[in-house]
Amino acid sequence: MPDASRAVVVSPQKSGTHLVQELLIELGYTSVGAIKQNERNTPALDHGTRLAVARTVYDDATYERCRQAGPQEFARLTDRAWHGMLFAWYQRFGQPVLSRYGAGLLQDPAAIVSAGDFWTSPFSATPAGIAWYWHQLVPGHFDGQFTNEWFAGQGPPVVLNVRDPRDCLISLINFLEGRTANGFGNFAERQIYHRILGRCGTWDEKIETALTDPHFPAVTEFADAIWLWRHPDVVRVRYEELVGPRGGGSEQAQTAAVQRVLDHLGSGRDPLEVARKLYSEASWSFYSGGQGGWRERFSPRMRAAFAERYALVLETYGYEP
Repeated sequence: MPDASRAVVVSPQKSGTHLVQELLIELGYTSVGAIKQNERNTPALDHGTRLAVARTVYDDATYERCRQAGPQEFARLTDRAWHGMLFAWYQRFGQPVLSRYGAGLLQDPAAIVSAGDFWTSPFSATPAGIAWYWHQLVPGHFDGQFTNEWFAGQGPPVVLNVRDPRDCLISLINFLEGRTANGFGNFAERQIYHRILGRCGTWDEKIETALTDPHFPAVTEFADAIWLWRHPDVVRVRYEELVGPRGGGSEQAQTAAVQRVLDHLGSGRDPLEVARKLYSEASWSFYSGGQGGWRERFSPRMRAAFAERYALVLETYGYEP
């Protein structure tokens, strides 16, 4: 059985990551990774956890400084240790932190981490009660130490969430154009395509831009997740299931999807009770939350172009061409 004191969620951009996050928040997990921090999901590390992080990250001398420090210095040193551990694991998970956040926020973990064996430390040395969210997790790009731990059955449960990639594309274009209440987030690279899409006059132009630019955000995320969809140790859910009746789905499908996640995480919670708390239009990146809306935006030409380029993706995830 996986160690459910931590969890990893992979969810391509605009595929309804907030629904999975609401589910895990309801189960008591806080959140780090490719999500927006807020008062509900930010980890609050207690004294003992802070010391454990410092023990993993710092050398003996710096760790001893933490143990002897007064409250303000203790907070400063352990905040720094957590920052180093957090962004080191961003790197160990193969995430593009430099392009998304810039060197100023990244603050190279190598300048913080001083424990000689940190880079071989297991994922289980990270604080418990946290779910880590990524938009993609590519084999060969993340730390083999994590793979070894997971393969041995000692790693976290992994959840994959997907959505019809055509709805994701329309949602992503709306997002990059700044149509959501709080803009397009803090991934610096999105500014590039915000400007490019601003020059497109029609939906055909916008969709064609997305389909023909090899660096358009999220362009490979569904293909990169095929291995997760096929992996027997990963629980799979769809946005169309999790969204439930308030988002145009069904209560039965929503409850069944929630039950799969609860089983995977070893939770005995009532799936119907949890499911009824998921759908929220208050998510910072929420725009319309519908499904099947791509049909109103895709011309026959764009529909054919998408089906040709992403035939394997549509077939693998079970979406009609």
